Amino acid sequence: MNEQRLEIKALPGYPEEIGRQLWMMEDIRRDLLQKLEGLTQDELDAAEDGDVTTVGALLYHIADVETSWLHFDMLLRKKLDPELEPWFTAPTRNERGEVWCPQGESLERHLERLAVVRRDFLEKFRSVDLEDWRTIREVPGEYDVTPEWIVYHLIEHEAHHRGQIFRMIGRMRRRRQG
Repeated sequence: MNEQRLEIKALPGYPEEIGRQLWMMEDIRRDLLQKLEGLTQDELDAAEDGDVTTVGALLYHIADVETSWLHFDMLLRKKLDPELEPWFTAPTRNERGEVWCPQGESLERHLERLAVVRRDFLEKFRSVDLEDWRTIREVPGEYDVTPEWIVYHLIEHEAHHRGQIFRMIGRMRRRRQG
């Protein structure tokens, strides 16, 4: 019988516990990327009912949040690495705080940004051991956080927006058909 095997595996090259969490991040991303196949520019840039948040804006936001948590909260840096800066040339929120980005950026560009950010994230996590995984980072004036919580939050964050994106795409395609 050809039954699907559903299990969590550790990404190779990381301590087992950390690798399992990173595998979860990758699993959510795989589902998102699969759903985006064949997405048109109109679908990428379409806003629903006067909302400024588009699928493209959510993809930009997902990448921005992932790299921000890594660089500013876990690594306690003041700036992104120079090779990442060109990927984030616009703010991810408008003056009302809504998730936003300029329209017209291709799906390929969004996917490349997501891939660059994820490669950077996984590369930098190779140096995290189990002790560091639970070591508190003090973000002055804001909060204390561990790499473990950051990964948990990024899993939850991307899963939430993945669902939002799936809903938006489904509505657009049903309207077009109907």
